[in-house]
Amino acid sequence: MAGVIQVWKTRHILTGMLTFVPMLNQWRRQRESTGGSCSARYCYSVWFRQLITLHQYGFRINKAQIGELGPGDSLGMGLAALLSGAAGYSGLDIVPYSAKTDLERMLDELMKMYSQKERMSDDTEIPDDIVEWANVPMKAMEIRKQLRNGIIGGSLLGYRVPWTSMPHIDRASLDLIFSQAVLEHIDCLEETYRAMFAWLKPGGYASHVIDFGSHGRSPFWNGHWAYSDWQWKLVRGKREYLLNREPMSTHLSYARKVGFEVLLSRRNPAPPGLDIQKFASRFRQMDVDDAQTRGGFLILQKPQLYD
Repeated sequence: MAGVIQVWKTRHILTGMLTFVPMLNQWRRQRESTGGSCSARYCYSVWFRQLITLHQYGFRINKAQIGELGPGDSLGMGLAALLSGAAGYSGLDIVPYSAKTDLERMLDELMKMYSQKERMSDDTEIPDDIVEWANVPMKAMEIRKQLRNGIIGGSLLGYRVPWTSMPHIDRASLDLIFSQAVLEHIDCLEETYRAMFAWLKPGGYASHVIDFGSHGRSPFWNGHWAYSDWQWKLVRGKREYLLNREPMSTHLSYARKVGFEVLLSRRNPAPPGLDIQKFASRFRQMDVDDAQTRGGFLILQKPQLYD
């Protein structure tokens, strides 16, 4: 087993090292994408999956101010949030993936799904009371008008890239900040939880789906925990981000530390993977629950009486 592990590590280390070659790194940056979010159906399904769960915990989308971390290849989930009744949306990213996306086409495809109240990709029906369906056509007209005038800095649809080096969202201005498989990529994780807490109004919500898998850097779902720190530094190379390799308990710890109340902490069980004794030394003492968590879903709330 040790020889096999070394082979797959070596391949990913060498691939990461190639990004230190300026010409190859530039080629990578021009062709890189996040995958998935360019599909209207994906955005529609992911958005409603989060919204339906949030609705169960008291969140209401009508006239809400929304922020999204890492919208990726499109602002499709932001468009879905606006069509659902949000008053404003800000997409926050570190690489301008969405700059090349035809958002009017995305809007058209989403509108077809909204007009037919289509089910999600897993055939789940959208509850009638979760969206003001009669207001969707008017909201689509507002969105289209802004898209034709440019999305950057718009009051309805905003896009900030890179958000870490631009003015932050105003304090206590958002009703919801959400993400889909993004927080596992963020290096300054505690600072990000602190920023989200500051951006939310008292009573505001944070909703995050987190993918704790290896993202293709191992034949094992949990193989990213087998790399030593220096090996992982080479695997990452010059990429703007990769994986922070933090488990679910770290996210929960930071969320509580900055002041969030945890309304939902859902762990998705993992398939068989690499034995924990094959992990790098600093991960071998990982909590058993963390080591068996392939994905997680957090719903957090800023206390109502927070001052």
